[in-house]
Amino acid sequence: MKIKKGKTGGVIVALGLLILSKLKWVLALLKFTKFGGTFISLIISLGFWAAVYGWKFAVAIVYLIFVHEMGHLVAARQKGIKTSPAIFIPFFGAVISMKEQPKDAATESYLAYGGPLAGLISIIPAFLLFFSTHQPFWALVIMLGAMINLFNLMPASPLDGGRIVGVLSPHLWLLGLISLVVFAYFYPSALIILILIIGFFSWWRRVREDLDIKTIQAEMSIKEELMQTVEGYREDLFYTYYIQDEEDGPPPVNEVMRAYIQRELNQRKMQAEDKKAQMKSWFFPFVEDQAKLEKRRLAILISELSTWVSKLDRITEPSDFDYLINDEKRQIRELQNRMEHINKYYDAKPKTRLIVFIAYVLLAVVLGVCYFYGENVLKHYYEYNQYLNNF
Repeated sequence: MKIKKGKTGGVIVALGLLILSKLKWVLALLKFTKFGGTFISLIISLGFWAAVYGWKFAVAIVYLIFVHEMGHLVAARQKGIKTSPAIFIPFFGAVISMKEQPKDAATESYLAYGGPLAGLISIIPAFLLFFSTHQPFWALVIMLGAMINLFNLMPASPLDGGRIVGVLSPHLWLLGLISLVVFAYFYPSALIILILIIGFFSWWRRVREDLDIKTIQAEMSIKEELMQTVEGYREDLFYTYYIQDEEDGPPPVNEVMRAYIQRELNQRKMQAEDKKAQMKSWFFPFVEDQAKLEKRRLAILISELSTWVSKLDRITEPSDFDYLINDEKRQIRELQNRMEHINKYYDAKPKTRLIVFIAYVLLAVVLGVCYFYGENVLKHYYEYNQYLNNF
């Protein structure tokens, strides 16, 4: 069986453009439907694949990608996570964005696992068709489906494998990055380079989370200290002794005391700015983390002092003061929740980690077997080997 690429693909693209030009009202309607973007991007992606590799390959690759992404959508729905519809990107694949973040790494692992698992299911029909027809094209589909999902199982974020093993240990991402570097050396690709860049920053952000947690703790401490300091001036900030009854209205602000508090805060701000200016701009990671943390603390202190000076200008009565104090307490609670989320996100029971590990390895092994099976079949078909070399 011979694969025709150029002419067939060109005909399909031309036909597709003709149909789309005649059905503008359909496109306009699809824009307002939930899955309109998915359908439009799928057709466009199909046209691009067909133009380069032929329509049979285009249908196969888009089908494999579609089922993979639907696996993520099904897993997200099972966990109650809202997502956007899948959007296809020609020659890259498809993307789905989550409208809310998973509550923990175990949930994220479940969502990520849904894609490659669905990908494995997607090649079952290709097995059945190959066994019944013995056409090598179906062996090609088996091999491609296994290859796409095996690649996605590499333990590097943002690939599915990286999100799966995150519940085991995010430090495995470094192993995945090394694997991607080796892969990129033998199979250079812009997509691989992009994944490497994103993966590196994801790994780096994870290994630096301890410093981020200490920064949040410093911000909470500064906020609490300044709030208590300003709150201590509450009685002196208003002329409460001038008010005899409720008809007199709220007590007026003591402008002298307001200016005094602001002057004290500004003096602290200038001292912090002088100290921060004497520190260097770059610190060697890990070795100079303490100095980096101190500079961050000074930056937070300067920002908070400036904020309080501005807040004091907006106070006209005690209720304004109480509102600012309560708002500050709310911000401190949000920081506390954020810190707890970071601390607990990758926590998981040993049983959960064991299940994820077994499921991950088992899926990788099965996909690997499928890949080598398809590859072994295609070794006997020279034209398909040439075809894969061009892919």
